[in-house]
Amino acid sequence: MAAQTEEERTRTNTFQLQPKENWKRVCLIELLDPAAALVNIVTYHRRQAYFDDEQTRNDVWNAITKTEIRDRFQPTLGRAITDKLLDKCDETWDGFFTQLDDYHDGDREDRPSPPGYCKDGGQRVLKTVVRNDAYTVEWGEHSRIELALGSELKEKYGIPFNQRLRVPIRGNPQYEGHGGRLELVYDRSTESFTAHQPVTFRHDTTRAAASGDEDVVAAVDVGANNFVAVTTTNGHQAVFDARPLFDRFHRITERIAELQSQLPDGEHSSRLIEKLYDRRRRQRDHAQDALIRYLARLFEEWGVGEVYVGKLDDVREEHWSAVVNEKTDLFWAHGRFRRRMHEVLDGECGINVEEESEASTSSRCPQCGEEESVGRNGDVFQCGGCGFEGHSDVVGSENFLSEVVDGNVEFNTGRPMARPADSGQNGPEWRHREVPRLEWDDHEWRRRGHSTKEEPANRSTRKGNLASGVSR
Repeated sequence: MAAQTEEERTRTNTFQLQPKENWKRVCLIELLDPAAALVNIVTYHRRQAYFDDEQTRNDVWNAITKTEIRDRFQPTLGRAITDKLLDKCDETWDGFFTQLDDYHDGDREDRPSPPGYCKDGGQRVLKTVVRNDAYTVEWGEHSRIELALGSELKEKYGIPFNQRLRVPIRGNPQYEGHGGRLELVYDRSTESFTAHQPVTFRHDTTRAAASGDEDVVAAVDVGANNFVAVTTTNGHQAVFDARPLFDRFHRITERIAELQSQLPDGEHSSRLIEKLYDRRRRQRDHAQDALIRYLARLFEEWGVGEVYVGKLDDVREEHWSAVVNEKTDLFWAHGRFRRRMHEVLDGECGINVEEESEASTSSRCPQCGEEESVGRNGDVFQCGGCGFEGHSDVVGSENFLSEVVDGNVEFNTGRPMARPADSGQNGPEWRHREVPRLEWDDHEWRRRGHSTKEEPANRSTRKGNLASGVSR
């Protein structure tokens, strides 16, 4: 057994603030608005000094003093938030000057631009950073966050001097450890508050491999009708069906297009359209993140040490169409999927993730190697050469695995595996009859019963894990 090793890692928990009372919503906005104003004021004075040829770099840093900023904003924001915003401004400008020095030294081709204002479409972007000692997060039956405020805001809303603003939160923290500088953002289009909390923790990098499976490799073939199909060198397989998810995604896309066609000339969006975009994204990201977590558990169980995930660049060039584009780029968000695979599998589980092209992997018979007389209809793959029939995406994952391990992978064709869900055939010739086929029920990925064909239960909820306690 390998010696246990640990390393320090930082990941981010993301959750929603759900103020039940209107005064708390307004109070949060009145916290975020002056925070954005602080950043813009510092940026304005430093930009003015930077563009003045007579000013030195020292003059840029001292264009406005921190004492002036504290006197103006501390009564509203409090000392902790004010100081942390000033630190962030310094970090931004320090990064700019570092890039500028690299440009002058010839280590950077393009000249960097100085930091810009915290604005979008002429409006302030309402966000702030909160020092780790100025907030506390409690998870449980009544999850909540407590935020430190300045004396003026506390007095305005009747919050006792020795208490903090308490707001219910919704979400599921993925990481436990030491919380860092929190970022709080308000989205005007969805009227929602989102918090991003970096968490530092110690991670065990030793992976316990299954007996005899120290070199298990998995191939993850990205499909269109199915999210992914997986095959490992020790014979494990699974396929994740994406049809219901895509149908919902497509219905929202059509509704967005309908609303856009009704906009007055010169307008490109509306609050409702932005809400639909946000709903579509959140539904997709939720299912995708849950899928990657599910794969992580499977790979740990199967003793997988290396994963190859398919790149779709060549596939898009060869089989481009409007439907394929919508599925692979918009719905599937393949770039985000690969990034999350690296973050979760490689970053957290110690499973190496590599990216390789999966072009043409579903166009070759895994049994005889025939490419000319093969056909695919939805999930059904048929070979006219040897009579092989099976699940097209599982075939793709088998061929993909054979390519990336640089050799032939033997599969037990007599072992019952899984047949395509849309095929009416049930004969013994089907290679993939019992491969687990999982579907999304708005909460988790669940295996659908092949014998009963029962529909997965809708376990979604609008309530979430909310705190009911109210404090003034």
